[in-house]
Amino acid sequence: AGVTGDKAALSEDIQSAVARLRRSTSLPVAVGFGVREPGAAAAIARIADAVVVGSAFVDEIASGGKTGSADRVLRKVKLMSDAIRRARQLEGTAP
Repeated sequence: AGVTGDKAALSEDIQSAVARLRRSTSLPVAVGFGVREPGAAAAIARIADAVVVGSAFVDEIASGGKTGSADRVLRKVKLMSDAIRRARQLEGTAP
């Protein structure tokens, strides 16, 4: 099961799904369901190897038309990456 766009995944569901995947493969696990805000990105960073963000960036572009969309997306990227970095540092998994 998965959600994208307007829905958000529950962290317990993600944790369970990632655990099942890890039992089946040694490949890195990326999660990108329901990642719209920095808090969600940080929570997923604690569980998975990679965080995928898509709809949140599309929303930034759509929210104000073409004017300033690159700046809005870059701000969102920074917020997300900072949250992920802090989460990984707290977990001791930062590069």
